[in-house]
Amino acid sequence: MPYKTTFSLCLVMGFLLSAGCTVTPPESGPELSASPPLAPLDGIWKGEFDIGGRGPFDFTAVHIDGKAYAYSERAKAMCVGTVELDGENYTSTYALFVLDGGPFDLAKLTGKATEQNEIASHFATMNGGDTGALNLEYDAVYNTPSSLEMVTGAWSYTDQDNLTTQFDIGTEGVIQGRDSDHCQYQGQVGIINPDYNAYRIAVEISGCSSVNGAYEGVSFLAEDRLSVQIANARYALFFAFDRDP
Repeated sequence: MPYKTTFSLCLVMGFLLSAGCTVTPPESGPELSASPPLAPLDGIWKGEFDIGGRGPFDFTAVHIDGKAYAYSERAKAMCVGTVELDGENYTSTYALFVLDGGPFDLAKLTGKATEQNEIASHFATMNGGDTGALNLEYDAVYNTPSSLEMVTGAWSYTDQDNLTTQFDIGTEGVIQGRDSDHCQYQGQVGIINPDYNAYRIAVEISGCSSVNGAYEGVSFLAEDRLSVQIANARYALFFAFDRDP
């Protein structure tokens, strides 16, 4: 999605708070003792969107209990918000962030969810007045189990600006991390539902100037790559970690 330099930070912060996107650490303990029931639209969804006749752009969303985190690597954007399903009617509201940057707009999506595990929707941005279409398909990678054992170990990610971030995840899900700009990361990975491939994650960043602060989000594992999305009201960060040899 195109990047707007004008936005209301207070508006985005208010949306994140009203959406229940407050930053809180995961519950104590490495795993939940029971599997919570699936909410409508829970899962990993992948597809494409166009905007104002431009595209297609990739789009990957993780929906968990009505919350949504999404990213587009080609469009260099992240989205944090909510999703709802009423019958077959799909609605979503997103705060839009520059990937690894700050918020620039809000978007409202409406559409239909089909029995074939597809979502066809259209969206409009609140400030920029942009419109487009977003089509998603359910990704069966969500149907694989999750466990702390599967994410334990050393992980590295180098972004397009050649910044390398390293996470060491312990057997209890504790994160110790650092990057090549000498920022420090401490946090926790937790299991949401051991039957499905999504993890909750909370991270505190320090020694990193304006990026310092508490973040929360989600991650999932696919082909030995750990995709991590974390955000607060000021920044949204994406990492595509590969397991270190």
